[in-house]
Amino acid sequence: MPQTVAQPDPALVAAILDMAADAIICVGPDDHVLSCNRGAEKMFGWTARDLLGQPFAVLLPEEELARGEIDWMRRTTTAQGSIRDYETRRKTRDGRIVDVSITRTAVYDESGNLIGYSAILRDISDRKRIERQLLTAERLATAGQVAAGVAHEIGAPLTAIAVAVDHMLQSRCNFCGGGEEMQVLLSQTDRIAKLARRLVNLAKPAGLVFTPTSANEVVEQATSLVQPQLGRHHIRLELNLATDLPAIHADEAQLQQVVINLALNAQRAMADTGGLLKVTTSDCGGGMVEIVVSDNGPGIAEADLPHIFTPFFSRSGGTGLGLALAAQIVKSHRGTIDVASQVGQGATFTVRIPASVSHD
Repeated sequence: MPQTVAQPDPALVAAILDMAADAIICVGPDDHVLSCNRGAEKMFGWTARDLLGQPFAVLLPEEELARGEIDWMRRTTTAQGSIRDYETRRKTRDGRIVDVSITRTAVYDESGNLIGYSAILRDISDRKRIERQLLTAERLATAGQVAAGVAHEIGAPLTAIAVAVDHMLQSRCNFCGGGEEMQVLLSQTDRIAKLARRLVNLAKPAGLVFTPTSANEVVEQATSLVQPQLGRHHIRLELNLATDLPAIHADEAQLQQVVINLALNAQRAMADTGGLLKVTTSDCGGGMVEIVVSDNGPGIAEADLPHIFTPFFSRSGGTGLGLALAAQIVKSHRGTIDVASQVGQGATFTVRIPASVSHD
C-alpha cells in the first residue's frame, strides 16, 4: 500500500515562521505590509499591529529611498522571481540603521496572478562591523608601508630645505623684502614633515607610557592648545568638567592628542559659520570615565557615519587621519569611541576610558 504522507499542521508552520529569529515580512503588490513575524518586531521595533498597512518604505533609510531601491527591488523580483542575499540597510522605528541581508520572493496564486512578495531579512550588522574593522586594519598597514617610504624619501630633502631657508632668513631675508615669503616656505616645509610623522604614528604609534592621569587635566591642557584657533573661527569653547572623577590609567600626551583631534575636526566643520564646542567629563559608571566632545555645526551625513574613523576618509578637506588616529589611541587604552550626529544638528563624539586597568 502506498505510504500516506502526513500533512503539516498549518498552526505549527505558522508558529515556526512567527518564532523565526530572522525578520519575515509579507507585502502586497503595492508594497504595503500584510504580515510580519516576531523577528521583524524585534529587529525593527515595530509591533505587528503598528506595522500592518504601512508602506514597506517606512523601513528604508533616506539614502536608499533616494536611490529608488523600492522600485528596483519590485522590478527585479517580478522579472526574476526572487532576489537572494541582497545586502543593504534598513531603519528601525527609532531611526537606528541596521545592516541586513534580504531574500525577497514574488508570490503568485494558482492562476499565476501576483499577490505579493515575501521578504526574509537577516541582521548582518556584526559582520559588517568586522568587515569595516578589517578594512581599517588593511588601510593602516598600507599607511605604514607608505609612511616608511615617505619618511625615507622626503626626510633628508626636507631637512636640507629647512636648514637652507632658515639660514637665508638669518643671514639675508631679514634685511630684505623676502622675509615673509621665506617664513611661508619654512612653515609649509614643517607642515609636510608633520604630515609624514602623522602617517608614521598612525601606522605604528610611539610606545605608550601609562600613568594615573586626570581626565580633566587632559581636557584642559588639550583645549588650551586649540583655543586660539577656535577663537579665530568664532567658535566658543565651553568646558563642563565633573569633580571627583577617578583617575584613569592613560598616556597623557596621547589622550590629549585625541581631544585635540576631535576639537580640530569640529573646528573644520564650523569654520565658515562659527558655533559652540562643548567638552564634558563624567563618571559614567562601570569603571569608565567619559569625555564627550560635541558641536552645533552642520553635522555628519548618515551614510558617512560608518566610515568616520576610516583612514583617509574626509568630507571637510582634511587628511582623513585625525579621527583614525584618535580611534587607534582610544583602542590602545582599551576604551571606546562613538559618534552620533544628525545633519544640521551637530556631532557628538563620546570617548570612554577605563578608570582602572593594568596595561601589560
